[in-house]
Amino acid sequence: MKKTISLLLLLVFLAACQGTAQPLPTASQATPASPSPTDLPTPETITVPTPVPDPTATSQNRLPPEDWRDWPVVPTVTPRAIQIYQAGLAMGLDPHAFSKVGDCQAVKAALMGYFDDPTRYSLGSDYAYLQETIDNFKGDFNTDGQAVRGGFNAASELSPLWADPHACQPGENPLQCELRINRPIIVIVKLEIWWDGRTPAAYEKLMRQILDTIIAHGAVPILATKADNVEGDNSLNLTTAKLAYEYDLPMWNFWAAVQPMPAHGLETEPPHNDGFHISHAAWSVQSFTALQALDSVWHGLLDSGPAAAVTPTLAATATPGALATLAQSPEPAGTPASATPLSGSGPIVFGLERRQGDGYDHLGVYRLDLGTRATRQIFGAGVQYQAASPDGKYLLVNQGASLYRTNVDGTDPVQITGSLYFSGQHDAIWTKDGLIAAVLANGQVNGITLFDASGGRVSSLAGLGASPIELYPGSDSTRIYWAGGTCTSPGVCKPDSAWVSSPDGSLNKNLTGFVGPQLASDGKALVGAVASPTEQSNLVFSDPDGSNPRPYHLPGNQLLEYAWDPSSSQVAAVVAIVDSYSGKTTGNRNFLVDPNTLSISEYSSSKLMRPLVLWSPDGKYMLWIGTLSTESGFSIGGSLVNRATKQVTDLNSAFGQSGPDYMVVTNADWLPVP
Repeated sequence: MKKTISLLLLLVFLAACQGTAQPLPTASQATPASPSPTDLPTPETITVPTPVPDPTATSQNRLPPEDWRDWPVVPTVTPRAIQIYQAGLAMGLDPHAFSKVGDCQAVKAALMGYFDDPTRYSLGSDYAYLQETIDNFKGDFNTDGQAVRGGFNAASELSPLWADPHACQPGENPLQCELRINRPIIVIVKLEIWWDGRTPAAYEKLMRQILDTIIAHGAVPILATKADNVEGDNSLNLTTAKLAYEYDLPMWNFWAAVQPMPAHGLETEPPHNDGFHISHAAWSVQSFTALQALDSVWHGLLDSGPAAAVTPTLAATATPGALATLAQSPEPAGTPASATPLSGSGPIVFGLERRQGDGYDHLGVYRLDLGTRATRQIFGAGVQYQAASPDGKYLLVNQGASLYRTNVDGTDPVQITGSLYFSGQHDAIWTKDGLIAAVLANGQVNGITLFDASGGRVSSLAGLGASPIELYPGSDSTRIYWAGGTCTSPGVCKPDSAWVSSPDGSLNKNLTGFVGPQLASDGKALVGAVASPTEQSNLVFSDPDGSNPRPYHLPGNQLLEYAWDPSSSQVAAVVAIVDSYSGKTTGNRNFLVDPNTLSISEYSSSKLMRPLVLWSPDGKYMLWIGTLSTESGFSIGGSLVNRATKQVTDLNSAFGQSGPDYMVVTNADWLPVP
């Protein structure tokens, strides 16, 4: 141990408890304090993953969990870890990727970040063997991923409220998001924060869900003990050892590694001599012993023998069976209107999906009557809502790869195509001039085809610069705005470019710097989000072909949604309020932006996750609709906003959709009176 400590004190220290790159600190520079316990989520906000079979008890000659203090610092591979590893390779996980799950003391600054920079460490001859592990996992050391952030704990790892809305899918929690994006073969789990009121039993329950989620994804967890004893009886380290023993998983005993250090590795200088934060010297011991643990487990997995890797593919196929219409179901009684029905406005039509495991189930298509405040289901489970025609007479819905045009009440379905690529958010839209544009599956490269309202083929776009995965509302028959990218399953897509193309082939342009372009109703201007990780709250306005871009900064952290008003004079925008330390979304700010005068007007804040903004056909009202977190799970909620007076009418009780699983509004339209 003395050799390890003396070696690592030569390493360059980084700033701790902050996930972004910082200037090199002096010894006197302080690290941020942990958040107040009141800022942490309760177990009621978590998303419970699909359970996996009970793990088998360890077959190794381990000491019992009660003797965890005597367990070795560096673990060896276990039989259960080998089983998980073989399954993970067969699932197509990345054998060169590992992830971390942790709080401020697991960020790259404090845990292994410098191993991605050869100029910042020296292994010497005694530890040169570790270089092979560093090379194999290069690029994952100096990153925090989605599951590491200051203030994280076992509950926040399982709560969608703490997930980055730009990186994560609707309803994903930070852990699920990290596993999907990085596809790691090994995951180091190092969670430490404790607060009054949380029992070891509650911690154990949450940790089991974390382990079950990681194992179900085919990744090998490495559990870690912690240096502190804030809880007073070392019950969390004992719980960690019990889980490692029961699940037959490796455990990196960091607690044992820092026992020979002054104050057992804890910080003694104010302001962080709180019994929780570890010292700068302990960061080095933490990083080095974590590398040793990763090396030991990884080499043990390699020695277990190869497994055939399988890369999953997505196939868009038609779903058999007739369209499941509920058009003849009785109208709901509804509740008395709390406000005068809006003149000249039709119903709100929207689609719902629910997160199930790593994917989504479509719950059907619904219609909200603003006069009675009653919601009726138009189509049942398995049917996805796409869009409404500009005149409010028709809907586009799909059941798998079969796309239909129906009346607004769901009657008289007409099949448009049986080859829809049904994985994006908008795979079919109505153009402003009444045509239907659809993304069609065509082998490895998708295409875009225009149909008339009766299903007749009008034209197909050729020579596209990427494979389309979805279309953007606001397109007309001469300019189709679309996204290129990839989808790994329905609802799980990664757009990587935005385009505008014309059916006659005269226009095919990559809108560099744009995300989610929307054409104004008058066709004279385009709005989108700036495609930059450092400008996530910025709108950008431009000419219809993307030229002459004009960025517009909005207050807040992350731009979530925006929509032109019917007159093309202003844009409604929703920006998330995200804690810069923990990453938790605490609410939204709502704005109206005038692109000509650059004026901005702010409306009441909201709490919706994944919100959509709809305009009334006359432009006098806005509707915010999205997901709300409740004590028992999640619900669909919304607010009606008077544009002129800014008066807000709560419509949360009108949607009537709630349950224990995360649900989200996929697409929605405010129909005119036909």
